[in-house]
Amino acid sequence: MADLSDNGLVYIGDALIGEVFYWLSLDTEPGPVVAEGSISGSEEMMRQIQAAQQVRLVLHDGPVFSLVPYGGSSGTRWVRLFAL
Repeated sequence: MADLSDNGLVYIGDALIGEVFYWLSLDTEPGPVVAEGSISGSEEMMRQIQAAQQVRLVLHDGPVFSLVPYGGSSGTRWVRLFAL
């Protein structure tokens, strides 16, 4: 598995809510999950992300993915990324 880490932008719906640091491992297994890892930012932003239905992460080099959080605390959330 390859690892990616950098800053990316998070959108809820069409609204930009801020920048996060991401650390992701690309998933090489067949299936809908493209990558898993974590994102970090302010706890307020992480709570918005946790409560939202349509979250997108734009990676530093351009690709856009659907983001689904599944745990974490204190400004960090574990996430899975899916192709749009």
